[in-house]
Amino acid sequence: MSKESLSNLTTKCIRCGFCLESCPTFVLSGKETESPRGRIYLARTAEADQMAWREVADSLDSCLGCRACETACPSGVEYGSILELARQEIAQEKPNRWQKILLGVITKPKKLRAQMALLKWTPGKRVPRILSKLLSGQNPEADRPKPEPLFDWPELVEADLPPIRNEVCLLEGCAMRVLFPNVHIATKRILRRMGFRVLAWEGECCGALHAHNGLLEEGRAIAAKLSTSLPKGDPLIVNSAGCGSHLKDSGVWQTKDFSEFLIENGFLDAIQNPPSPYPFLPGGGRGSANPPSPTPSSQGRKGLRIAYHDACHLAHGQGIRNQPRKLLESLPGFELVPLNEADMCCGSAGIYNLTQPKIARELLERKWANIEATGCNVVALANPGCHAWIAQAAREKQSHIRVRHIAEVLECAFSGMEL
Repeated sequence: MSKESLSNLTTKCIRCGFCLESCPTFVLSGKETESPRGRIYLARTAEADQMAWREVADSLDSCLGCRACETACPSGVEYGSILELARQEIAQEKPNRWQKILLGVITKPKKLRAQMALLKWTPGKRVPRILSKLLSGQNPEADRPKPEPLFDWPELVEADLPPIRNEVCLLEGCAMRVLFPNVHIATKRILRRMGFRVLAWEGECCGALHAHNGLLEEGRAIAAKLSTSLPKGDPLIVNSAGCGSHLKDSGVWQTKDFSEFLIENGFLDAIQNPPSPYPFLPGGGRGSANPPSPTPSSQGRKGLRIAYHDACHLAHGQGIRNQPRKLLESLPGFELVPLNEADMCCGSAGIYNLTQPKIARELLERKWANIEATGCNVVALANPGCHAWIAQAAREKQSHIRVRHIAEVLECAFSGMEL
């Protein structure tokens, strides 16, 4: 996250227009006020006291914060920093009470579980209409949150695993911990297969949702507190794109995305040239007649086509695009198929599908149409918001396509489980 002032950051925009076609909201509406350069101009104008922040709030609120414009920008404009600083100003002038209450629930695992239990008693499958009206003034599009059922994971036998070479921490987080427990289980299992012990550390919210929605100082403070609680300064593995991006922007130096960490620590080499004994070898266990961690097998996987959706804060926020694809391509029996507009936002964007449901729905329909066009059996991704939103589309379309986090894909391949 840049330490420059908002006025300095906005003056770097030369209004060249390269950002326009990269911006999902501009692609949908064609409105200048819903483009990156248009929003930068409005923020600059408000910062100069030529307009009130409340007057530019609607344009800035409609931004997904996907940062695709940063990838497209030839001038290196730090749009993510501009947006967070601008939203901080809006939150101070025009506080959104209901959004703050929502963040206070989503980012606290105990509260989130309690609210999900209460929502079971509300009619319909969507989030309550009254909540949607309070947050957005629109009818809801997002389903009520529901935890992913636990997979029947086979036991990992310690004797069949390589020696511990180092220790890491895993960000348990808030939404990921509650909604997608299989992702954390799969992440820990893959890390152990690579010789890394995951320390018992109960790190919760990283502050990303706060920072992205106008509570910038609170988001930074949460990240700083989390950083100081990390034991031994060990690498912090993050399997949620938005969380990883925020922590890196906040200066938590030891943050590593899951895919990034695996590539940097020899995952591909371990599959292609496994030492012995090693869990990647066929039957390569040491002391188990039926070792639980064989080499990923192509048996029963012929014709399995997998598409990869780029989470915005992984591709545009962290610049991590090739690493997940290399991991998926390394698995025998999988065919990685190209996905049109793979790095265009799906519309989830943190709490965007709750605060801007109409636009979020348009983007979800566009994303799902592109996914279906690939002919894939599985779509892999790396963020809980994307996971929940795209999985909702799969349910609505009654599709055979499974939606899985990349950690789930990898570990299912190693465990011999169906995806």
